[in-house]
Amino acid sequence: MSKREHRRFTAEQKLEILKTADQPGVTVSEVCRQNGLAPAVFYRWRSVAKSGSAELVRLRAVIAEITAENLELKKKI
Repeated sequence: MSKREHRRFTAEQKLEILKTADQPGVTVSEVCRQNGLAPAVFYRWRSVAKSGSAELVRLRAVIAEITAENLELKKKI
């Protein structure tokens, strides 16, 4: 694959690659080499995954708060 060709990875493939790098004894450079991936791309994926995860936690907390408020309002009716 030349430098100008861009390989597309699905979200599932990206997550699998990130999980592989989290295994004991596995290095990021090893995973990147095996997948034909630049380390900068790997770290960008990791950053996006972590920020997405944080956003998901925040949204779940908001949903829980709204659900609790909704239950309280229903009790008053």
